[in-house]
Amino acid sequence: MRVYFIHGFLESPKMWDFTAGLSEDFQFLSLPGHGDRIEEACPDNMTAIGQLILQDIDTSQPYAIIGHSMGGYLLGELISLGAKPAWLGMFHSKFKTDSEAKKVQRARAIDLVVENKNLYMRTMITNLFSEAFKVKKYHVIDQLVEEAFLIKAETVQHCQRAMMNRKDHLALIESLQIPVHYFAGMEDQSVPIAEVQNEMNLLSNATIQTIENVGHMGQWECPEDSFDWVRANCHIRAI
Repeated sequence: MRVYFIHGFLESPKMWDFTAGLSEDFQFLSLPGHGDRIEEACPDNMTAIGQLILQDIDTSQPYAIIGHSMGGYLLGELISLGAKPAWLGMFHSKFKTDSEAKKVQRARAIDLVVENKNLYMRTMITNLFSEAFKVKKYHVIDQLVEEAFLIKAETVQHCQRAMMNRKDHLALIESLQIPVHYFAGMEDQSVPIAEVQNEMNLLSNATIQTIENVGHMGQWECPEDSFDWVRANCHIRAI
C-alpha cells in the first residue's frame, strides 16, 4: 500500500529520513512554501492547502497518510475534501482545533515574523524539543533552524493563519470509522499529551503510542521508536 507522508510547519520531507529502507511505496510530500516547493506561494487557509496536496495523491489505488504536526492538522481537511485513506497516522498531531490561548500565540507569531523572522524561528523550533535534547543535541536544532531560515516570512504568516482558523473534523473521522494511529511525546508542549489522549477517547477506532522524555519532534528525539511505529502501522515485517 502506498503511504503518503506530510511534514510539519517549518520542516521539509527530510524529517522522514528515519524511515529510510522501510518501503519503496512511501511518498513524501512537501507543503507549499516548504521543501522542494519553497518558492511556491502558500495559501492562508487549510482548504486551499489541502486542495494542493490532494493533487499529489493517487486515489486510484489504496493508500494511507501520515502527518506530522501541521501535516496532521491537514488530514481532517483532506478527508472533508474527499480523500479516502485506508488509515491515518497522527505523528505529534491532532484533529481538533487550537485552544483560545494557542490562537492568541499564533496571532502574535504573525506579528513577530515581521519584527524579527530569524529570532522567531529559532525560538519556536527550539521550544519543540524536550529539555534534555536541547542540551545534548543542540547542533541538530541549529541545522533545522538554518534550513527554516530559507522559508519566506509570508509562508510563515499564512501557515500560522491557516492553522489558527482550521476546522474541527474529528466528528467526520469518527463517522467514517477511519482507523487512526497516534504517536505522542509525553513532553510535547505544542500538542500536549492530555489533548491527544482526550481526542483519542472520542474515536472508536484509534490507537496511541506514547514516548517518555520526548517533545514534539520524535523523528529526531527518538528515531528508533518512530521507525518502529511506522513499520508496525504499515505492517512491514521486521528485518
